[in-house]
Amino acid sequence: MSAIGNTNLVVLQECFDDFVRQWPEWAEVRGRLQRAGLDVTSARELNTGDKRSSWILLALPSKALHQAFDLAPEVLVLCAPWEIAQVNDIKRLEETFRRELRVDQGFALVIVQDTSAQARLGATIPEARRYIFVTRDRLQTEPDPQALLREMLRNELGGRRLFDNRRPATGPQFFGRAREFEALERDVRLGHCLGLYGLRKVGKTSLLRRLAGKFRQHEGTNTRVIPVELDLLAVDYKQRTNAGLIAGLRKAADEEAINARIEAPRAVSDHHGRILQLFEAAGRLGARWLFIVDEFESLLDGRFTLSDGIELLSWMRGVAQMHPERFSFVLAGRNRRLLAPARMGRIDNPMYRFLREVPLAGMADEECRTMVRRLGRRMGLAFSADALDVIMRETGGHPSLVRTLGDLVDQSVPLAARNPAQVDAAALARHLPRFGREVDDDMRELVQAAEDIEPRALERLKHLAHRVPWIGGDLEARIDDALERYGILDAQAHAFRIDRFAAWLRANYRAPVTAAHG
Repeated sequence: MSAIGNTNLVVLQECFDDFVRQWPEWAEVRGRLQRAGLDVTSARELNTGDKRSSWILLALPSKALHQAFDLAPEVLVLCAPWEIAQVNDIKRLEETFRRELRVDQGFALVIVQDTSAQARLGATIPEARRYIFVTRDRLQTEPDPQALLREMLRNELGGRRLFDNRRPATGPQFFGRAREFEALERDVRLGHCLGLYGLRKVGKTSLLRRLAGKFRQHEGTNTRVIPVELDLLAVDYKQRTNAGLIAGLRKAADEEAINARIEAPRAVSDHHGRILQLFEAAGRLGARWLFIVDEFESLLDGRFTLSDGIELLSWMRGVAQMHPERFSFVLAGRNRRLLAPARMGRIDNPMYRFLREVPLAGMADEECRTMVRRLGRRMGLAFSADALDVIMRETGGHPSLVRTLGDLVDQSVPLAARNPAQVDAAALARHLPRFGREVDDDMRELVQAAEDIEPRALERLKHLAHRVPWIGGDLEARIDDALERYGILDAQAHAFRIDRFAAWLRANYRAPVTAAHG
């Protein structure tokens, strides 16, 4: 072993000796974890300076555990020896999750003395993560610690319904999008103002939140970006005015400035003026601001007054043009045609030919397969290659459709059968009828989206679904181009990317007749 390796072992042993001096009855924990398949590599106090403290251990899972449950390179273990479990321990552990990027973000193993710890602390545990509780007595008296840990992982992770993720995907729930993420980050750092367009539930919000998270960590190049996120669907009804939105942006920008340690002059009461103050303060540090406005359609489709929506967009464009080195923005939503015309009623459209368009379709083939395999493996489900083929054909890689089908499979397999349970194409096919019923509303949404993309799109789709020739020339090409950008059609085959949508159209619309469309 190298000198560095020996040094690390000495430091670990010294730290663990400190732990044992505080809690002598816990001396066997490290050895029991090792027998379970977790090799402790680091130990540190949660509350340094106190006579006694809870401790956090970092552990490497064995190769067998890693493969069986798709674990990250390291696992967090909390040792909480108190007679009554402490809420602060959970808060400190969550801070560790944010710092330690190599640890498995999906769960923590919590070894406790308090037999009621899970009930006592349950309300403080974030929904996105599973805390697996085990008492020290059980860990130390269990004849087979490895079987115990596997059983706990199978029951806790297997019962989580990881496919059923209805909120924007974050942390361990976020998969793929490497190419789209890289392109989006590059354009933002270059100062472009962007329009991110895509179908509902295709992953726009998830992608933008991940981007904002990276910028907050100040990862990547030396170009620092400070993000401010505004979800228009979450804006209170009373704030749905231009003044209310500017006030909300100002408040969010002040909070981001504090987090980014941007020292700005004393705040002025004028919201526009305060935002410009923050831009200038960041500019002195070589940083730039990014406003992310999600669900931009709300500004233009009647949920806000049109004049207020246009006023906000005009202000953002004006600031971006006056301060291109300090400010840019992203508008995210489904219907790009709302921003396409030169005029909106009698008012000039401030976004006319101003945004760089970024279409977002379904996930790339291999990224989607990886997501299904990894989520399945974590829950004790092994999807075969032919099962993945079926999933890709039915869903086209649309994340929400993929997760809906995966969740149907998950619900049908009892925990006791997950060792792991094999899921092949035949097993998957048994769920397709119910899948069709579950996604009926999604298919109607696709029709609405297609018509928003291009008014004649539905006619084109009916012809394709029923294999009726369409004679359309340039119109056909224009419609196909738009539908391919949104991932409704396959750009390579000029056919449906989502087979389930084609089947739904055949079931709900009569076959059209061959006719010239111009």
